[in-house]
Amino acid sequence: MLKRLLIISAVTIAGVLALLMSILWGKTYVPDIGLTAKQGRMDASEWNIERDPVLCLDGEWEFYWNKLLTPEDFQDESIVQSAVYMQVPSLWNNKAVQGTTLPVFGCATYRLVIENVPFQGKLVLKKVNARFSSRVYVNGQELLTDGIPAQQAEDYRSGNTPQLVFFRQGGGRTEIIIQVANYEYINSGIPSSLQLGREGTMLKQHQRKHLEAFLIFAALCTIALLYMIFFAITWDGVLRNPMLLLFSLFCFLFAWGNGLSDHRSLLLLLPDIPFTLAFKLKDICLSADFIVVIWIFCKFRRGLLQLRLARLISLVYSIYLVIILVLPIHVYYEIHAGVMAFNTVVLLVLLVRAVHLYVRNAEGFLLFAALLSVNLYSADTILFSLGIKAGSSSIQGFILLFTVAMIADLSMEYRNTVERLRRSMKQAQDAEIAFLRAQIKPHFLYNSLSVIAAQTTQEPQKAKNLLYDLTDYLRGSFRFEAHDGMVPLSEEMNTVKAYLSIEQARFGDLLEVEYFIEEELDTMVPLLSIQPIVENAVRHGIFKRAEGGRLRLQIFREHDFAVIRVEDNGIGIPKELLEGIRRGDSPSAGVGLKNIRSRLARYKGARLKIESTEGMGTVVTLKIPYREVVHEDNFSG
Repeated sequence: MLKRLLIISAVTIAGVLALLMSILWGKTYVPDIGLTAKQGRMDASEWNIERDPVLCLDGEWEFYWNKLLTPEDFQDESIVQSAVYMQVPSLWNNKAVQGTTLPVFGCATYRLVIENVPFQGKLVLKKVNARFSSRVYVNGQELLTDGIPAQQAEDYRSGNTPQLVFFRQGGGRTEIIIQVANYEYINSGIPSSLQLGREGTMLKQHQRKHLEAFLIFAALCTIALLYMIFFAITWDGVLRNPMLLLFSLFCFLFAWGNGLSDHRSLLLLLPDIPFTLAFKLKDICLSADFIVVIWIFCKFRRGLLQLRLARLISLVYSIYLVIILVLPIHVYYEIHAGVMAFNTVVLLVLLVRAVHLYVRNAEGFLLFAALLSVNLYSADTILFSLGIKAGSSSIQGFILLFTVAMIADLSMEYRNTVERLRRSMKQAQDAEIAFLRAQIKPHFLYNSLSVIAAQTTQEPQKAKNLLYDLTDYLRGSFRFEAHDGMVPLSEEMNTVKAYLSIEQARFGDLLEVEYFIEEELDTMVPLLSIQPIVENAVRHGIFKRAEGGRLRLQIFREHDFAVIRVEDNGIGIPKELLEGIRRGDSPSAGVGLKNIRSRLARYKGARLKIESTEGMGTVVTLKIPYREVVHEDNFSG
């Protein structure tokens, strides 16, 4: 138990450290070259663009509250002298500016002058996150509008997607002005670093981000489709599992929710969709995904989450989904913090229960790993929404860990299910064969022993041979070493020949037997598949004729199949009765034929064909896939 507790602790600490490192990585994934903006100015003379192609424009920017200024406005020196300074990246809400605490909703202008830029040519400015609309000017030119910043809420339109601004740098001085306005989201400002760099490097990084997002989207959608197909295939079978549908739905919802988060790459495919609708769609997908996660864990491990509680959580979140759909973002985000807190509590409770399950019972480690990943994902999302994290790319990593853990656990569960099914099928097969063995009529044994006893005084050698035949017959009928329910043809034929030899001894000239067996042909056949057909031909066909008859047994290979043909010239089968036997619903079909037909269904291409003409005889043809003999020595009985 101590060992398992140490494992749990180590994995948990590693996960928390990964979350903390993602916060630091979000701030330092661009190398710090020691250049910082101070009072709206940055001296870039020491920027070696060949060595460090990307520069973070962090530091103190000029800040003009409740004003949307253009480059022309800064021709007025009094405007510049009225500037205060705001740290970028940061949020403006709750910050004190000239003795006034700034609200969430409003607008502002940011300005930075970069001096002594040691480069001439095309540069790129990357705007990652400016909540919740922005307009960018570089060197006096408007180069980007994301949404519509405005001083009044009625004139404003949201838009907040990472974008690149291309401009030509002539060297020396560069002026960057960014208008930002927000009347929808719970916090405002520029919470992520703006980056300046060479065209090739910036474009490559930007495209890589989108490519990663699309790859994750495609991977999750593919997994969702595969699990949906598997669910549909197994819907009416013994492998039916609602987890497949739930996991498929989870992957699909997260694919869309993730694709509309962070870099919002899916908006490239949906350029005309309003940003507010896209943002709500993201929240709907992720909130609905939480409902699915609850049911995954409710169904996945009995007792981990009570059914009544799962229904209550689903009801609450369904109401929240309706609220997201009908209310403005800033309204439903008033309760968003409470919803996120509730998420955290539920997920932590599930995590604690998974830990208890693993530590006490040594089972469910993958379940714990999945729940830990979901908890880290939830924490990461909260940190990003509060502006503590600059980016949310690590969210994808945590959810991918969850996906991998769930796939692994589902695979193990299905492996166990298939193994149980295999054992059940083997038991069912053994039961069928045992039932077929039980159909050996006692009177056949009595009659056989009577014939042998009568011959002991008249023809002792013949009695001895018949006793050997009866032994072979019983050995074949009660064989327990069948390989997957199959035996070599030679072994099955020993049983058939032993049976026919005894019947010929009993009835003499009334039974004539002809064998036509292809030389060197020995394939695997289902146990007790030929003997019951031969016995039916003898008992119900030939012996019901006063003069007896002839039985012909023909076995040959035809392409990839072994063909076994049992023909008799007995009384035949009436047409109406024959149709019932072919359908398998006639009582006259006999246990043997029904059993053979059901066992043949397990082999691809195998079939049983019955042809008969009343008064002339019957032909039964078995067609079985040819299969090389397996360890024939094991079937000697």
